[in-house]
Amino acid sequence: MNPRPVSCSFYIRTPAENGQFYYDRVNIGSPHADGKLHTSDVPQIGDLLHLWDTLKKQGGKYEVVARQWLHSSYGSTNWPVLEPQPTVGTLLELVVVPAEDIFRNQVLRPEEEDDDA
Repeated sequence: MNPRPVSCSFYIRTPAENGQFYYDRVNIGSPHADGKLHTSDVPQIGDLLHLWDTLKKQGGKYEVVARQWLHSSYGSTNWPVLEPQPTVGTLLELVVVPAEDIFRNQVLRPEEEDDDA
């Protein structure tokens, strides 16, 4: 097992014409300067995330709808021959779509409204 953190890349999916989609990469700020989130706690499908693009200076709430793992091949740049482990963590591409907050359509209970009066 590779002990290095997973490198997560996020792509915002938005509808285009004829049932196709646009995929825009989110550039996450990190000390690695690669636009990826390096973490051992990877997002799962259905998770809601707040993402901020440090280059576009914009962000929002998104839901993870798809994930694709990219593992290093032995003998590649990321896993040189004779090395017991890859030199970088596994790559994970995540597709997200704009989402509402977890408290969707929240209303106050009648007794809570009376407290505000």
